[in-house]
Amino acid sequence: MADAESLTHAFLRAHAAEAARVLEPLPAEEVAALFARTPARLGAPVLAAMLPAAAARSLAALDDERAVALLAVLGAQPAAAALRHVPEPRRARLLAGLPGPIAFASQLLLGYPEGTVAAWVDADVLVLAAGTSAAEALERVRARGARIEAVFVAGAGGRLEGQVPIGALLRAPGTATLDSLMSRPEALLAAQTPLAAAAAHPGWRRTSLLPVVEASDRLLGVLTRDALERALERPEAAACRESADSLPGMLAAGYWDALAAVIEAAATLLPRTRPVGERKP
Repeated sequence: MADAESLTHAFLRAHAAEAARVLEPLPAEEVAALFARTPARLGAPVLAAMLPAAAARSLAALDDERAVALLAVLGAQPAAAALRHVPEPRRARLLAGLPGPIAFASQLLLGYPEGTVAAWVDADVLVLAAGTSAAEALERVRARGARIEAVFVAGAGGRLEGQVPIGALLRAPGTATLDSLMSRPEALLAAQTPLAAAAAHPGWRRTSLLPVVEASDRLLGVLTRDALERALERPEAAACRESADSLPGMLAAGYWDALAAVIEAAATLLPRTRPVGERKP
């Protein structure tokens, strides 16, 4: 018969979200003790599924080395969500211990108010130049070793030009370039969009993630439906969880319906990069 620790690890591996719900109300010291003796690759998904404030309490009860190990596996968005509840100077110390890309992305997300879309963005998206071939893009996708739904195409200054779904990339000839395969995003979210308004965005009817852009359409990352749901689960976000039939819900839905034409018009203005070899007129 497997020992208790093996069974615990098996449960954490298979049921991270359920484990998070069990751990959230427990004393932080008990949860930290579990994370201290659990491999980071198993503990990190559970920590990511916990409410940020509860995750921060557990991190506070861990030593810096163990906390950094978990945060490094966590990724920028859930790491930033938890670190937002870690007071200084500990937060700065943990950020300094993280790998450079994760530390930079986490610091960027921490610069946005918690109630905005940008604070919950997944900044770890694959962004390539328009002239990249489909074969090279697929190599980059495979090198990521993670599930990717789309490759994003950006120009100078990180300006979003389009996106290529993985299915289209797989079907394309290897020599085809991304600018010949990309399409305009069906919907965009501005970085400063309040979570309540983002929840009512009609784009969720067609996709599970929406690109998030800053000024001048600079791509910041994507907001996934899962991240939005986690953001709205926070006790302090209770006011955002309004029914679409309530007055705030109807106002938010009306806001997006009113802007739908404007957003579509703005999308048509995204620059189209010329195929390789095509000359300027």
